Amino acid sequence: IQTNFSLEAKNSGINFIKESNWYKLKTPVGFISFQEWQGKLHSIAYEINIEDVEVKKKLRDYLFEKHKNNFEWIDRVDNGFYISYESSNDSIQGVYAYSLGTTISFTSNEIRQAETKIRFPNF
Repeated sequence: IQTNFSLEAKNSGINFIKESNWYKLKTPVGFISFQEWQGKLHSIAYEINIEDVEVKKKLRDYLFEKHKNNFEWIDRVDNGFYISYESSNDSIQGVYAYSLGTTISFTSNEIRQAETKIRFPNF
């Protein structure tokens, strides 16, 4: 990605690992945000800014299929704001956020665990 696009690193927010870098890329249907930590891509979020419900559904289905890597999506939880999916090999979480715009994100469990320690140090 860095060789094909000019991406500027942004500092992480307070609830994220401060040694990680965030990058944002504009696309025809919204933005894609990337989180890099320790030389690896740990999170990718697609902000979809289109109104067509059918196109959103196709994009959601496509992205969840594309990010599936030798596992199945299991443990679907809908809390009224987003639908969360866990990978069957416990490697990543997929989230379809629909309440305030549409964001589809995929985050490694490695960084989720590290960030949980930041947010809840006594947990």
